[in-house]
Amino acid sequence: MIDATIEIQEIIDEINCKIDGNYNALDGRTYFCHTKWARIGKTITDANGVVFLIIDLSVDEWIIAEQLIVTDPVINLDGVCTLQKPFFITGTKLATNREWTIATNNLEDKTPLIWLLEIISETGYGRESTIERDIVTNLFFLDQTDPSQYYTVDHRKQVVTPMGNLMQEFIKTVEKIRMWKTVTEYTYKTFSRFGVETDAGAIENILDANLSGVSLNITLSKYRANCKC
Repeated sequence: MIDATIEIQEIIDEINCKIDGNYNALDGRTYFCHTKWARIGKTITDANGVVFLIIDLSVDEWIIAEQLIVTDPVINLDGVCTLQKPFFITGTKLATNREWTIATNNLEDKTPLIWLLEIISETGYGRESTIERDIVTNLFFLDQTDPSQYYTVDHRKQVVTPMGNLMQEFIKTVEKIRMWKTVTEYTYKTFSRFGVETDAGAIENILDANLSGVSLNITLSKYRANCKC
């Protein structure tokens, strides 16, 4: 049996990071039907590998982006573009914090973050069932936030909303993979500040960074494979 963490990582690896846009020279905006988890301050790459910095956007409408390295002539964001791939990690709070901290010193390289919290609970089924097992998971979809500059509404607009979109892309990916049963129910919570909180507000980050996002509780049911062994 494949380990549950590997199963979930394979789902995350299949998340579609691409969005298709059209540049409008009149207003300098690139129009998209879906902006997914794009957000101000993050990078986006065009089909030719040119990297842009997102400086403004309207969710599921448009993005304004500038080249990180300006060329002559200037290239505009257009066509099929790729968002930053989510960084996946799994473990308990203490183990994850250590591994995530030492993975790289550059926070940009490890966000957005998808964290699979252990312990993972599973239910197995006998041969008569078409379902091999149910995997009860607690996933967190997180990205950087700025507590010194953001009010609660800013945390939610700038970080929570795009992380909610990333969560939805994860669920869509599950539904596209035939070995997984269609998701009919899940619960989620949003975090303007991801940390230990009292009535006085957030007092301690759960991971060693200022993060906001969404937690997802979902049971993933995997169909039994046709085995000829």
